[in-house]
Amino acid sequence: MDIQLFRTFLLVAKLENITQAAEQLNFTQPAVTAQIRMLEEKYGVTLFERIGKKLYITDSGRELVTHAERLMSAFNDLHTAMQHFSDFSSPIKLGASTTAASYFLSPVLLDYQNLAIKSPVMVDIYTNLPTTIKGLLDNKFDIAFVHNKINNNQIVQFDLSHEKLVWVVNRELFVKNHHNQDICHYPFINFRPGCVYRNLFEETLHGKNIHAIIEYSDAEAIKRAVLDGMGASILPNVLVDSYVKDGTLIELTDAPQLTFVMSVAFHKNKILTSDMKRLLMIFAEHGNISNKLVAYISS
Repeated sequence: MDIQLFRTFLLVAKLENITQAAEQLNFTQPAVTAQIRMLEEKYGVTLFERIGKKLYITDSGRELVTHAERLMSAFNDLHTAMQHFSDFSSPIKLGASTTAASYFLSPVLLDYQNLAIKSPVMVDIYTNLPTTIKGLLDNKFDIAFVHNKINNNQIVQFDLSHEKLVWVVNRELFVKNHHNQDICHYPFINFRPGCVYRNLFEETLHGKNIHAIIEYSDAEAIKRAVLDGMGASILPNVLVDSYVKDGTLIELTDAPQLTFVMSVAFHKNKILTSDMKRLLMIFAEHGNISNKLVAYISS
């Protein structure tokens, strides 16, 4: 039942005049009369009696006043409580499956920040995909930023960009080895089994005599080891581009050129808030792959 019926009834009861109530409510007099009649028909009672030109409230009307006032108080409390939530923007929970994500996320989140969007973004970075997928399935994350293909029919995934992998070695180690461009000539710092980067180069260099001296689960740790001259490795270009440009690291070009795909994913039943959609649109703007994300968000 429309809460307005009780609001109208209480005003009529207070003023004891339908015409005055109609003026205050900006309704016509017949509209106010019709609303009172709807309440009377609903509860099978007479709420007001007209004696001559004066309107009198009945006993059933007085009883309804008591309950209607409580109802309006509860309604106003509800409105106030819900207004608090409408003014408060819940954080967007973003999960990432690679420590390299911070390099890709920074320009996206900077654009998001510059738009002065209310919802803050909380980022959790993991070193493996299963943890990130579980976060989506358990509603721990609203959106995931990943570099692997997700095979789960509960999750929708949209490719964003092709990213370059580069083979790099410390300049001093490169010079010590007489500028040798062969990756097999250097001690190799590898990723742990299961990492998408490791899978890519193992498929490409199958049968090559690469000697892994140490394995890390973290791209940042491998970058540090390469910078310290421990050996060569393959890393996302975004992690090492500045070091290659200033000559600290040397790119080994006598090796296959490899790329991987960065993408965003979320649960197929996830209700995307307007701020989540705006963040996803920024992701799409930063991508270099024509994808269906924009169309999905707009639908």
